Amino acid sequence: MKNFIIAVLLLAVIGANAQTPTTDDRKSKNEIVTTNQIEWGWLNPLRGDKSPAAGKLWGDRTKNEPAGFLVKFKKGFSSPPHIHNITYRGVVIKGLLHNDDENAEKQWLPAGSYW
Repeated sequence: MKNFIIAVLLLAVIGANAQTPTTDDRKSKNEIVTTNQIEWGWLNPLRGDKSPAAGKLWGDRTKNEPAGFLVKFKKGFSSPPHIHNITYRGVVIKGLLHNDDENAEKQWLPAGSYW
């Protein structure tokens, strides 16, 4: 089995009660964020450095609202069992990501893959 994960994900979290921005909202809220402006912290602060790093792009991922953030996994990172109570999408920007659970077929996702 490959033991290689250097992945960065862009996750757009969509809350159950979140509203899609209108065209007018998008025009009035255009924002450019450069890499040196990204605020990094732990994806799961309770796990500290055992957690992947999370970089905020927009919104607040801890609330039931649209948000976007980057995630950096350390080589060999394995997520403990957990659930998601909100819809999200991910894109592998760099490296390989293995997305596996007992009910899913094992797969390695290369850069450009998404779910």
